[in-house]
Amino acid sequence: MKRIAVIVILFTAILIVYVIRLGWLQFIETKRSVQTSSHTLLQRSVIQRERGIILDDGRGRILDRYGHQYTGLSEYALVLFPVHKQAMAAEVTRTLALWLHVTEQELLKRWENAREPYIWPDSADAKLPHPLTKEQVERLQTLSWDGVRALPVTIRYPMKGHTPQWVGTVAEPSGADKPTERSIEGVSGLERAFQPLLKGIGPTTFVHYTDALHRPLYGLDVRIRRPDNPYYPLRLLTTTSMELQAEIEQVMDRNGMKKGSVTVLDARTRDVVAMVSRPAFNPNHVDPHKGDWNNRALKALAPGSIYKLFIAAAALDAKVTDPEEVFHCDGQYGKYGLSCWLPEGHGALTLREALAKSCNVVFAELGERLDARTIASYASKLGMSGKVGMVSDDRLGHSALRHFDGEEDSRVFHSSSDEHTVDGGVKAQLGIGQRDVRLTPLAAANFVVTLLQGGVNGEPRLVQEVQYAHGLPLAQFAARPKVEQAIKPFTARYIQRWMEDTIQYGTGQALRHATWRLAGKSGTAQADAFGTNRLHTWFVGYGPVQKPRFAVAVVSEEETAGPSHRATLVFGEVMDVLAEYSLHK
Repeated sequence: MKRIAVIVILFTAILIVYVIRLGWLQFIETKRSVQTSSHTLLQRSVIQRERGIILDDGRGRILDRYGHQYTGLSEYALVLFPVHKQAMAAEVTRTLALWLHVTEQELLKRWENAREPYIWPDSADAKLPHPLTKEQVERLQTLSWDGVRALPVTIRYPMKGHTPQWVGTVAEPSGADKPTERSIEGVSGLERAFQPLLKGIGPTTFVHYTDALHRPLYGLDVRIRRPDNPYYPLRLLTTTSMELQAEIEQVMDRNGMKKGSVTVLDARTRDVVAMVSRPAFNPNHVDPHKGDWNNRALKALAPGSIYKLFIAAAALDAKVTDPEEVFHCDGQYGKYGLSCWLPEGHGALTLREALAKSCNVVFAELGERLDARTIASYASKLGMSGKVGMVSDDRLGHSALRHFDGEEDSRVFHSSSDEHTVDGGVKAQLGIGQRDVRLTPLAAANFVVTLLQGGVNGEPRLVQEVQYAHGLPLAQFAARPKVEQAIKPFTARYIQRWMEDTIQYGTGQALRHATWRLAGKSGTAQADAFGTNRLHTWFVGYGPVQKPRFAVAVVSEEETAGPSHRATLVFGEVMDVLAEYSLHK
């Protein structure tokens, strides 16, 4: 009897210990963090049963001036969650296979092998989800099949190969091995320049809970986790028009422009209304070695004869010539191996006529007349050297927000020390936009706006404000001119009138029948060394003449020498597009 009592007491003690241990685990240990983890035991037990998918990484959006999204557009996608094979009903697999244009065997194979939620990819691009129709989405939401959901997934670059290079692209940093801990970073364009504002505060995640056999845990079933802050993600409202971007792309492609750019600035504000670069760029498939991610509108190139606009302005303003002076061109400059593009020469002509007819002899002479320091000074004041794009401060601690990431420096001489040692040959070649001169299309368009604004320089703008998610402004970047009067107003007016002459009876006569009356200047420059047959063709100008609305710079790079001037053709068609656009805006 005593032995039985001892055994009973022993078993009772063991049970009491187990009950105490179970209570400790249930009520105390579940609230404490597990070693090597920030989660408690209770949280870990739930996490091991969850299967999650990021619907939106929380990154800020980039929009055009009318609110159309270049990035971060939400589309419904088919998502398959890991479930037990018995949950894959024949009706479900048959219907889904029909929608996805695959066999049931292919569907089952992918579903059964899924260890994480699986977004069914687009057959044309595996990095994008298969698009669902409105009827398919409604049916999936109504039927609520186990392991099958139609979920709104945010596509970072919905425009694919039509995404402008200035938008940029993103990449995941090394070491971010878990999807929920992912923090993507901008690596080019506005994505990089405005990274501090675009990075967001966390993703929106859809979580599906299952038991050990991959069956849904009813009661928990599905949940959506998102940052508890209605002000995010932020939005960058740009100055551009998505509609114009698309139409200008079509003009470039229709004219066979393989490499080059079109830059359109608002003549009143210097806002970039459109900036299109070729070759085209798909941020969903970036090849760093291919180079199509480069924005050609920000690349410094030899400008050729469009540089004569700057030389004429500097020479007039510095009073090394005047509008009444008569020059003589017999086709040869007589030194440095330079000649005019017209072998027989232009004869006697004024500066006005020399610009309209793009006479090399006259502008080589003006280049020699100008002092090197004078040239460098005017280039700096007029934005023909260095960078011209706006750099903003959001008053929130970010003081170096570049609107034009990757903008190269325009230049006059190969280095700043050259201006003290240049000889006449260098200046003569500089006068016709060759030798060491380099100019970005953005700077060229900006120079035209400076002429239109009476010689007052300024900075082109691409982002007008940063907004909260609901549209209220967080930071605004006003369009602003520089204080400096770069050239005298009468000098600017002379150059404008002479640009009109270029189209009325000069080298731009092909544009006389455009919708608007236009003004401008064409240019052709050797892409490599002097004498090669690879050329850059340029055209810069504005319209309409009566009340200028837009300044445009077009450059078609690495052309083969021939009778046509592609940049001029593209400029004319772009101006016709802008004329039509202006009727509705």
